Amino acid sequence: MKTRFFVAPSLLLSCLALTAWPQSDPQPKKQKSETYSALLYLPSGAGPRMVGAGATANLTINVNSYSSDAEAQQMAQTLLSGGQEAVRKALEKMKTIGRVSLVGRVGQFDLKLIRSRPLPEGGRRIVGVSDRPIQFLEAYHAGRSTDYDIGIIDLELKPGKKGKEEGQGVLIYAAKVKVLEGNKVEVENFGVEPAKLMGVRRL
Repeated sequence: MKTRFFVAPSLLLSCLALTAWPQSDPQPKKQKSETYSALLYLPSGAGPRMVGAGATANLTINVNSYSSDAEAQQMAQTLLSGGQEAVRKALEKMKTIGRVSLVGRVGQFDLKLIRSRPLPEGGRRIVGVSDRPIQFLEAYHAGRSTDYDIGIIDLELKPGKKGKEEGQGVLIYAAKVKVLEGNKVEVENFGVEPAKLMGVRRL
């Protein structure tokens, strides 16, 4: 089963949203790499190899750097003018600046575009986009159509008791996107719903 939902382009690859997430510096500042751990919770119907509803796996998320406003704006325009295929081709040419991987299992995908923005209620939101997450979660999911070749990770973080960030998020490891009339975007998740990320914390 596939799930469709609609978002504005600035929320679809939310890291592209300059109008929603203004940034004063045109280029991201050099930073130390960040590493997060999370518990991946797979919903029922995520794939034929699912053990059952509620299957889990440990996940590691690495962020080496963040994308600039210019890179985000260019990708947003690519999405609106050329759709998913154009976005995927553009992502293929970009260097890897982060990675999502399963702990102790085969399966990962490289993040090519990553954005971080403060949340109105405090904390921040990190969104990353990947091309070709074909092998990701192969232990759980097989036979996925190659049309679903965009991966999106979305984290909402707040300072924890010990000062380190913690929170939750979602992972769409197999997504298909389509630009509709009025610059709205349909995101089709290959599964009942996106996988949930619980207990996200910075290491």
